[in-house]
Amino acid sequence: MYLKELRCHFPLPGFIDLPASVDVLENTVPRKVVVEFKIESSDPRPEVRILSITPFSSVFETPAVNPTNASNIFTVQMVLNGSVDFEQTRLYSLSLGIVPADSPVLRSLNIRVINVNDPPECEPLFQLPGAEVHIPEDHPVHMPFYTVLARDPDKNDTIAFSICRVLPESSRGQFYIDGRGSISSNQSFDYHNGPRAENSKSRTFSSLESRNVSIYENGGAEDVVASVRANSVTSNVLYAFVKTHPAYKIGREDGIIRTAFNLDLETDRTLTQTILLVRALSLSEGRSGTATVTINVLDVNEHPPFCSPPVFVLTVPETTEIGRRLGKVTCFDIDISKHKVSLTLIEDNISLFKFRLRDGQLQVNNSLDYDVANVANNNFQYEATILATDAGSPSLTSEIRIFVTVTPVNEFVPQLAAPFALPVPENARRGSVVGVLKATDADWPFDSVRFSIPGDNDLLAADPATGQLYLRKELDFEEQHRHTVTVQLVDFGQDVDRTNSKTGVAEITIQVENVNDNAPICNPVAYESTIYSTLAAGVPILTLNCNDPDGDVLTTTITNGAAVDRFQMNDLSLSSKNMFSYVPDGVYDDSMFVVTIEVSDGKYSANAVAYITVVPWTTTVPTTTTKTTRRPPQVVTMVTEFWDPELWFVVVLTVTGALLLFALGLLTWAILLRAETEKHAMTDHQPASPHSDQRFDGKAQDPGKNRVKQSSSFSLAVS
Repeated sequence: MYLKELRCHFPLPGFIDLPASVDVLENTVPRKVVVEFKIESSDPRPEVRILSITPFSSVFETPAVNPTNASNIFTVQMVLNGSVDFEQTRLYSLSLGIVPADSPVLRSLNIRVINVNDPPECEPLFQLPGAEVHIPEDHPVHMPFYTVLARDPDKNDTIAFSICRVLPESSRGQFYIDGRGSISSNQSFDYHNGPRAENSKSRTFSSLESRNVSIYENGGAEDVVASVRANSVTSNVLYAFVKTHPAYKIGREDGIIRTAFNLDLETDRTLTQTILLVRALSLSEGRSGTATVTINVLDVNEHPPFCSPPVFVLTVPETTEIGRRLGKVTCFDIDISKHKVSLTLIEDNISLFKFRLRDGQLQVNNSLDYDVANVANNNFQYEATILATDAGSPSLTSEIRIFVTVTPVNEFVPQLAAPFALPVPENARRGSVVGVLKATDADWPFDSVRFSIPGDNDLLAADPATGQLYLRKELDFEEQHRHTVTVQLVDFGQDVDRTNSKTGVAEITIQVENVNDNAPICNPVAYESTIYSTLAAGVPILTLNCNDPDGDVLTTTITNGAAVDRFQMNDLSLSSKNMFSYVPDGVYDDSMFVVTIEVSDGKYSANAVAYITVVPWTTTVPTTTTKTTRRPPQVVTMVTEFWDPELWFVVVLTVTGALLLFALGLLTWAILLRAETEKHAMTDHQPASPHSDQRFDGKAQDPGKNRVKQSSSFSLAVS
């Protein structure tokens, strides 16, 4: 026979194709998928969390988990929540975990930021529409009159400068710029004959006013922030930032300021306030102006509190003391507002009042009992949830799941349950079940108890598993009414340490029930009594000495017919029904009676024999003139000795007698056969005898009286 073990497979949570590292270009726009991988989980709604990130940042959103056509397989996408900068952070190390699970499955992921050659940034004013420089006409030739302040966001890059356009075109060859951004003229300036600015004060826009604008973060890209409008009669006014601001852009023709990407203060806290210098230039009018726009980005409570650890998975013994620290939870708000975070412990019916929070410490508040049915039905696990709620508007909440599995500890001694007294009939057979032991144990499982009867007990045997008691020897109520037996109870399987068991001892009482299983006993079984014929009827002649070992009531019955008419029984006393008569030539009773008496307890019976000798005695008193004193008769009983041989002698004598009789029989048969032969021979020669028909009956006749003498006595009456 071959046995094959079958096991049900439940997939464990795990990452399938998560790479060790991925690369992200620093110019990747927000909401772009950084990495996509798969996980396997039997949970229909698994969750993948970013447990930690180094250095800390909120540039990545919570991974999105979506089901696939395959069973227990899910796809996970990690999306960029903001901009990354190679010059600031080149590597992010993330710790990912799949929850919920008995223990979170952890994997590490490294995200490397790849450098992108960003364009140089000019500051502060050398951008469209340009900087306005006042130069005296006696400015020395080849002396720089303006230096372009520019930088390259990329480290170790070199910036090259060149002049691409000069107005008027006739002055194109007059100006040059060196490698440091300094602009010089190779000719002298002539105020009267050369180009010059006329009435510069009237060439500015008077309606460009400074503005203070407040917007909320996470408005998305292309979100309208503000607009700048110049008081120009023409429509060909151009707008530009004096300084480049990557987070914003302005409409070249309409002056509308928009966000370049989604603004997230948690990603870039420098976005809290930005001062924009907006230059307006009308080429046709030759007028320009600068407006200051201050943009305040307000925080949006978008991120629930970040808590560490995100889940508690603990295993503790059920005897864990109250106040024991199970772990500390740390929560903070990753929003830039840094709202205060409050912790609330939520418990279910099983874990109610079992835990408490003290300054973020998870502590045991009450005994973690293992030996409770509803805890056993929950796989001996206490579950609770810590809610971390920030003070933002609206408030956001994170959950920290708590899974505390308790292990058993054998704490209690098993106790024997009632009944403690077992009635057993005395006729119960050996090997029969006379009772069942039952025990209770406060440790789970409550019935893990083995039974035994220690010592040299020869009365009972116990089945270790079921507690059934088997009778090992026969009982006798008449010998012993009650037996006390010591029972031992040992529990098992109620502790992590399988050798840790507790032993209980109890006593049970076997109460033997009386059963009518014994016949009455008469001692002696034969009685002799001599009475006078003058004894009145109903007067006890003798009393039987009989009793029942079972204590039952005895009844007596005279069983031989002749004695029934003459004698009667009152309980155990024998008496005559009427007086005896010994009148000559009249009624003449027997003087010797044998009375057979049956003594019964209702089920079993015994016989006793009474030998009654009646002494005839006249009741007539002779007439006399003198009063004589008569002695009461004395009864003298003479005991006759008899020979009582041993059993073997009787057997030998019997066998010898039988052989002798057999031999005599053979001899008699031979003689008779011979006599018969001779008789036939004589018959043939002699006449028949006239008395041949007479037969001898073998009876003796008394010629004087026609009655048989039956009385014989060994008693002598002396007067």
